[in-house]
Amino acid sequence: MKILMLGRYHLMEHGGGDKVQIENTARELRILGVDVEIKTDEDFIPQNYDLIHLFQLDWTPETYLYAKKAFEAGKPIILSPIHHNIGEVKRFDDEYVFDFRRISKVLFKNQFHRDTFKNVYRSLTDPKKIKPTILSVTHGFQKMQKEVLEMSQKVLVQTDLETRDLEKTFGVKIDAIKVPNGVSKNFIEPDAGGEIKNPLNLKDYIICVGRIEPRKNQLNIISAVEKLRKESGEDLQLVLIGVSTGLKHFEYGRLFNQKKTENTWIHHIEKVPYQEMPAYYRNAKVGVSASWFETTGLTSLEALFCGANAVASGERAREYLKDYASYCDPGSVDSIADAIKTQLKAPRPQIAQELRKEYTWEKAAAKTLEVYGEVLKKWQKSQ
Repeated sequence: MKILMLGRYHLMEHGGGDKVQIENTARELRILGVDVEIKTDEDFIPQNYDLIHLFQLDWTPETYLYAKKAFEAGKPIILSPIHHNIGEVKRFDDEYVFDFRRISKVLFKNQFHRDTFKNVYRSLTDPKKIKPTILSVTHGFQKMQKEVLEMSQKVLVQTDLETRDLEKTFGVKIDAIKVPNGVSKNFIEPDAGGEIKNPLNLKDYIICVGRIEPRKNQLNIISAVEKLRKESGEDLQLVLIGVSTGLKHFEYGRLFNQKKTENTWIHHIEKVPYQEMPAYYRNAKVGVSASWFETTGLTSLEALFCGANAVASGERAREYLKDYASYCDPGSVDSIADAIKTQLKAPRPQIAQELRKEYTWEKAAAKTLEVYGEVLKKWQKSQ
C-alpha cells in the first residue's frame, strides 16, 4: 500500500500541530508496513499512489488544489481537516486582534472573507500562495473547502464536535471517523532509571507550550499569573516554551517581550527538542492551554501524562480531558487565574491506564490504516 500525505505549504519549515500529527502518524504507519510519502506542494503524480491523504482544511486554499488534482486523477481521498470551530475563531477575531488582523476585522464581518483577506496579504511575501489565494477570491473560500469535503471518501476527525462543526459550517453530510491524536511514548514512559531531569532548576512552576501569538493567549496567561502572585504572595514562576513569530505578530511580540523584560519570574525558551519536552512538563505543577481556539489541545494531554495538572479552554478539550482538567474562558483573565489556582492546589493527576492506551500515535495509526483498507477495498470494487 503506497500512501501520499499532503500538508500545507511550508509545513516542515514553519511547524505546528499538523506537522506533529503527520510525522507521528506516518512513522507509526511505516512500522505497520505502509509505504508513506509526505509532500507539501502540488508537485506529485497521483497515479504513483494508492490513496491520497490530505491534512488541514482551515485557512489553507492549497488543500483544494491537492484535492482537485487527486480527484481528477481518479484517486481516493482521505481528509484530516483539523477543523476549528468557526464561532470560536470569529470571537477571537472580534475581541482580541493585534497587528494586521485589525484591518480584516474592520473590513469584513464574514469569517471566510476575513480568512481570504489574510491569505491575500500573506501571499504578498509568499509568491507560492498567490495562485491558490486568487482562486479562493474568484471561486469562494468556503465553497472550496466544501468541495474538498465532498471529494473525500472519509473524513478523519479528532472529536465528535469537529464532525458537527464541519456539517453545520459547510452544510454537508460527511462520512466521518473519529481518530484521536496521540501522545508520543516519551511522554508516557518515565525517564530511564526513574530519574527526573530538571533542565531549568525550577520546581512546581506553571508551564505553557505553544507559538508566541495572540491565538495562544500568552499575554492573558501572564496577567493571570501576575494576579495570583499578588493575591497569594507566592513566588509563582511561569515557563513559556514557543517560537516568537516575528513580523507576522509584531505588535503582540513587542508586548510579550516587554512583559518578559519587566518580570524575572517569566522564563521564555524559544525551542526545545520534542524528545526533551517531558522533562519540562514533569517538573511543572500546572500546564496551561488558554488558547482562543484549538482542535483538541494536545499539550494538555502531554502535561497530564507527565504528571502535571491541566488547565484548558474550549469544549473540544473537554471531550478529551473530561474531569482531568479545569476549564477557563480565554477572554477572561479572572477565569484563567481561577482555573490555575484550582490546579495549583489540587493533587497531581492519576491518569487511568485506559486513557493512556487511548491516546497514542500507535493507536491513531492503526485506526487510520483500517480506514485506508476499507476505502481502498470499496474503491477497487467500484472501478
